[in-house]
Amino acid sequence: MEIFGLALILIGIFAIVIGILILASSKSAKVESGGVIFIGPFPIIFGTSERIIYITLIVALLIMLLYLFLILFSWR
Repeated sequence: MEIFGLALILIGIFAIVIGILILASSKSAKVESGGVIFIGPFPIIFGTSERIIYITLIVALLIMLLYLFLILFSWR
């Protein structure tokens, strides 16, 4: 299970690096950002535009479902 957590962290770092490289290579870039802070089971979602907030909401729901899935199947 530890390798799964490490893989998620590495995928996140890789996604950030790729995003920075794409942003740096574009001539005119419109930067939008958003994020999720989980306090217990409750997400706090923020973003710079309505579109990013919806994308962040979907990502937060996927993370919550993944967490629930891992908790339910780790009790075996």
